Amino acid sequence: MALAFDNRQHDRSSEQLPDSIPLLRSLVRTVDSLAGDFDVVEQCQQLLETCTEITGATDAGLLLADQRGELQVLASTNESLRLLELLQRDGPSRDAYRNKTAASVPDLCAATDLWPGFAPAAAAAGYRCAYAVPLRLHRDSIGALTILAASATALGQQDLRIAQILADIAAVGIAHHVLLAQDATIQAQLPTALNARVTIEQAKGVLAERGDLDMDQAFQLMREHARATGRRLTDIAGEIVEGRIDPGAEAAD
Repeated sequence: MALAFDNRQHDRSSEQLPDSIPLLRSLVRTVDSLAGDFDVVEQCQQLLETCTEITGATDAGLLLADQRGELQVLASTNESLRLLELLQRDGPSRDAYRNKTAASVPDLCAATDLWPGFAPAAAAAGYRCAYAVPLRLHRDSIGALTILAASATALGQQDLRIAQILADIAAVGIAHHVLLAQDATIQAQLPTALNARVTIEQAKGVLAERGDLDMDQAFQLMREHARATGRRLTDIAGEIVEGRIDPGAEAAD
């Protein structure tokens, strides 16, 4: 549990959004890199640099959980041993990772009880504020992005939202990197994805023939049913093809 964010002092949430150009540039660069053989550490490095540029923070680090659930530094704005050790202490990074929510401490001097190891060490290193957001992947947390500022000016809610966006982008990039490392597995799974489309085409044909529908109407009917029931489109299509869903009844809905 992190200290409560004091909206009465130094709150920048009511101000305009920071210059969006660095954020958009980082987003475009990241999406473009996902199509090729990219360097995941360099990508995370660039995201951290964007984060500090937009928020005005001093340093930032991106930590990833290992198989034991322990956080390890994947990238940081500088490689000083002092910063790397600080990022891995029991502090905002661990809180954000474990609680799957942002940890905000505008005044580290007031956090010595909460983080007896991290807060004094961070203050001794010249930092006044600490923030962290989780690296989210679906419903899981796979790490944290931590921001450290030497200024007493607290980050506003807009800053934290931007940090979370960058953390989410990093999480997607990391997941993509892991999949690329299993290229043979991905290639083996591609026919399965194509087979799913074949099943959908077959189901469209069944609905079109028996419900007097065109192919687009049949497809939209399946999509609407999938949304209404909270099920996958491919599962609905498979049941239509196998006769477990009455096409006539589906067409009449």
